[in-house]
Amino acid sequence: MENIPVIYMVLALAVVLLGGLVHGTFGVGFPLVATPLLALMTDVQTAILLTLAPNILVNGYSMLRGGGWAASLGRFWPIALWMLAGAVVGTLWLVSVDPNPFRLLLAATMVFYLTSGHFHRLDWGWIRRHPRRSGAGFGFGAGVLGGTVNVGGPVLMIFFLEMKVAPLVLVQAINLAFFVSKIAQAGTFAVLGYFGLDLLLWSLPLALISLAGLRAGMALRDRVPADRFRGWLRGLLWLMAGMLVVQFFAQFLGQ
Repeated sequence: MENIPVIYMVLALAVVLLGGLVHGTFGVGFPLVATPLLALMTDVQTAILLTLAPNILVNGYSMLRGGGWAASLGRFWPIALWMLAGAVVGTLWLVSVDPNPFRLLLAATMVFYLTSGHFHRLDWGWIRRHPRRSGAGFGFGAGVLGGTVNVGGPVLMIFFLEMKVAPLVLVQAINLAFFVSKIAQAGTFAVLGYFGLDLLLWSLPLALISLAGLRAGMALRDRVPADRFRGWLRGLLWLMAGMLVVQFFAQFLGQ
């Protein structure tokens, strides 16, 4: 991380600003935007390490904003614990195997969910009928994907969309899960010797810029009705699925 060109610094600041803007608007999305763009200038693992502090700040701020957060987090805190466990497993997986195929798996899951309305016999009501078991599965799965490819938000979005929670509760609960999982991931990287002082010093200014983008996105989201917000989330899932497929083939063909 020494002697980094000035242009890299400027581009990195622009990337996290954009990531914060997207996250503030939709309540999720910072790592999906920031990680692949930073990875174009470095590698995936370094990109994940650089975005740890911005992720923790963005998730923490989003989790506590909006009022009534104690009730929201009190209802869904077990999902955060499952995601913590999954994040540790995913991080250990990241440093030992190629995580790229997980992108295709995640994209396929998202497309399957988004098109499931065309399959009349397919019932997603089991999520609402068994919230604890489904929450555990979705939470752990999101944690593993967050640890390997830094993208676990779409999995939790599927769960909370089916639970039909209010937009504010959705944003607060998802960000609680990511706040906890990213702290666990940072600790795992530190224990393994991957998270040094140089990366920490780099990630702190990136965190401050990401917060500026986050606040701008939140100002936009506050003007959007709940039904339209859910429609935007479905649109974001389609976009995320497409980006994941592009990222997979970009890395696969670049090997």
